[in-house]
Amino acid sequence: MSARSRAKKGWMLAFADMVTLLITFFIMIIVVNKAEINQLQKWSERQIDQSYLYLQSNVSLQNLSLLDVTRVPQGILLRIQNPLAFESASYQPTELLSSQLNEVGRLLSDTPILQARENAEPSKVIAKAKQNGFEWLSEVIIEGHTDNDPVDPLSPLRNNWFLSAMRAQAVMQALYTNSGLQPEQFSIMGMGEYHPVVVNSSTENKNLNRRVEILISAGFQEAQSI
Repeated sequence: MSARSRAKKGWMLAFADMVTLLITFFIMIIVVNKAEINQLQKWSERQIDQSYLYLQSNVSLQNLSLLDVTRVPQGILLRIQNPLAFESASYQPTELLSSQLNEVGRLLSDTPILQARENAEPSKVIAKAKQNGFEWLSEVIIEGHTDNDPVDPLSPLRNNWFLSAMRAQAVMQALYTNSGLQPEQFSIMGMGEYHPVVVNSSTENKNLNRRVEILISAGFQEAQSI
């Protein structure tokens, strides 16, 4: 074998070794990153569980009868599903609902996943995650729903989409005013009659379909570069 051939073979072996090392390096990065993401996900789930127990117990203790609290895969669902919640054919909350929404707003101000306190474990974990390229996002999504009864053509409400959106807006305003949360943490949607929980075949069923759902969720995501 000529010297030139031996040199070429040696270069190819060295290049192959370098590629192998690079592949190994990137695999290690992926494994470490995945393990970190899994840890953050588990921590997030614990925070959501704690927040659920906090809200559930306080809603029960304060006898906030118009609200039901459920732990769902997406987070925590507060559902308003009661004929006494809104004025008839209106988006205005009744006096009873207004009072209870004010209390829920104050509860949100101390809900762990929505408020990261200084010098507390959540804020330290969130700060550390931020250093590694992850940001903590928490939000309150409010959906309004109606039954399929048509809105009076002469009504300023126009249609069920508008009615459901305005009811969601009224709920959001009460929660925002009393919680001290940032406005960007809130969003609303009017779903109209198109996502019923049961068939609109009776007065009882229509009462169930007329509802407002408050979904509280939070979690980590990769920080967006500006």
